[in-house]
Amino acid sequence: MNLLLSCLPQRGSGKPNRPCPIIGFLFVLPFFALPPLYGFDLRITQAELGLAYRPEYTRVFTYSWDISCFGSLELNDRLTLKSGLALGQVGSVFALYTFASSAFALPIPVVPLYVTVAYIYNGIPDYTTNIHTLLPTLALKGKWAGIALGPSMRFTVFNQEPSVFEPIIALSGFVHVFYTEQLRIAITSGNYRDFVSGNMGSYSIGLTSRGNITKRLSLINEVEILQTGSVGLVANIYGVVYKGGVVLHW
Repeated sequence: MNLLLSCLPQRGSGKPNRPCPIIGFLFVLPFFALPPLYGFDLRITQAELGLAYRPEYTRVFTYSWDISCFGSLELNDRLTLKSGLALGQVGSVFALYTFASSAFALPIPVVPLYVTVAYIYNGIPDYTTNIHTLLPTLALKGKWAGIALGPSMRFTVFNQEPSVFEPIIALSGFVHVFYTEQLRIAITSGNYRDFVSGNMGSYSIGLTSRGNITKRLSLINEVEILQTGSVGLVANIYGVVYKGGVVLHW
């Protein structure tokens, strides 16, 4: 959660820019990607809906939290659309998070390459701050491991001031240490996730698990150690995060 505050640049830095209406691109992308491959024969091959609670403890804000709702829709085993909304508190102030993404599996034999375009919005009304991020990534994702890399293009707006543009390298990865149909356990690391894209120095390492309770219902758990310093280890703000929730899939 405090990763959001680490995203805030100093006032007066960067060049003035205006955030462009990029979120619509995420919904236009499927119409360019799917028709050449499948015509208009769209099939929903997988769908998920989840709810999670995420408390966070750091040495600065002591306790922060958020509750999130998220979902995904997979079309023709090739295109995955995801979106989510999270509401919570950073210290004593209210925070709003939302994202939308579109991931396309490239039709390359053997090599599991994915192109993803994501839009992330973070808002802190008490600080009259709005953060818009466009995050395109190229990912190599196999059964046991994966890595994603791309440019995070972030626009931060303070009150009525001109927006500040920041280009940042986004990197994440995972390694499964246990993988079956009933239970998956993985080690993860990176400086971004679905709801927040941080600075290069805002990284985390965690242990995640997903276990099936029934054919349609799964439990998710995640424990992370994070560092939300603005640049490398210059400003160390270590924290511990737990995330737990349920996912309905069909």
